[in-house]
Amino acid sequence: MAISFAERERMPVEGREKYLVERLRWICQYAYENAPAYRKKFAEVGVDPSEIGSLKDLEKIPVTTRDEFIEQQRQNPPFGGFLAVPIGNLKRIYVHPGPQYETLGEADIEHVGWVLQKLGIKRGDIVINALAYHLVPAGLLVDDVLTQQGITVVPTGFGNTDLQVQIMHNLKATVFIGFPLFLMTIVKRAEELGYDFCRDFSLKRALALGRSTVRKSLEEDYKISTREVYAYLPVGVAACECEQKDGMHIEEDFIVEIVDPATGKQLGPGEIGEVVVTTTFSDILPRIRFGSGDLGFCTAEPCPCGRTSNRLVRIVGRVGEAVKIKGMFLHPSEVEDVVVRFPQISRFQAVVAHERVKERVKDMVTGRFELVDEAVDRERLFDSFHSEFQSRCRLRIDKVEFVPKGTIPEDAKRVEDRREEIIL
Repeated sequence: MAISFAERERMPVEGREKYLVERLRWICQYAYENAPAYRKKFAEVGVDPSEIGSLKDLEKIPVTTRDEFIEQQRQNPPFGGFLAVPIGNLKRIYVHPGPQYETLGEADIEHVGWVLQKLGIKRGDIVINALAYHLVPAGLLVDDVLTQQGITVVPTGFGNTDLQVQIMHNLKATVFIGFPLFLMTIVKRAEELGYDFCRDFSLKRALALGRSTVRKSLEEDYKISTREVYAYLPVGVAACECEQKDGMHIEEDFIVEIVDPATGKQLGPGEIGEVVVTTTFSDILPRIRFGSGDLGFCTAEPCPCGRTSNRLVRIVGRVGEAVKIKGMFLHPSEVEDVVVRFPQISRFQAVVAHERVKERVKDMVTGRFELVDEAVDRERLFDSFHSEFQSRCRLRIDKVEFVPKGTIPEDAKRVEDRREEIIL
């Protein structure tokens, strides 16, 4: 008999591990037989799927980094050998910066549905879905889940702040799903337009993608109950806060390891390392030891809510070359692909920093340019460059600096992250 999500949440620790090991053995064997990239990965380290008999045995399998995943897809498009079914069987194919091709199946939708159900979203709610609907799966995935449950969704996407205020007010929206900084932007804009947010709006709950310094104000000043989730592509929602709001419980059928980024070896509770995720349910695009690039730490301490999974306490930074900005990953290779199209530019660097705008802290991207010829039409050059950059990387350059030759070191990072802490 199948064990429900609700039952698995409160399984004894030993029973949970036994269940996950059974699922892990299945997904490893399935991926080995159906996805060429995994068959090659297992063969390269001399491991047979039958040798995976514990969670510790995951260390025998190399971590697949995001950069490696993209490179495999470039060498063997579109899915790099990770797809386990014919491409014609897919419902949708998503494109993330890289480019990185992704897809989701019914099992992914089912798991996200369980997360949203735990957050108390129900029929009668009016949900503002401020996640992107274009190319990436976030907006459509949440939309699919909620509408299947008979819940009303307003597909606003990101941006258009004044229109978001009007929609949220006119429709008496009760739930917001998106980035907390954007929700705070909407709230503050509503106040600038003369509204009393607590009196004039019906918003009571928010699903917050990522940790943010504005969360405390949303809850205390505006009485919006928020829940944090940990989600990254292509693995989905791997962890979610309970009502205690003291760390995010690892979701059912997910295995989350904290590993040493240099060795891939598992670290213990409280130790900071890379968050590595395995999903034990996807028969379309198996994800075994996918490295997130996020640095975080877990706890095995019991939670008063009664759920027995470990909790991902918080994300403290990033590893590797990719930099997460405004919920999107920016890869140096993507920036390089844009720069080589402009022979007028001798060197370029994108610098990411925090800047306080009124009462909010925002990620700001500054483009620093060194030119081959100082006499070039800078405004025209930047307009063309920025259009190409935004199309390729799906991020705006907020500021521009034209600097003298020699200012940007030859070995400088294409993307320099000067933020003290990653917030969304």
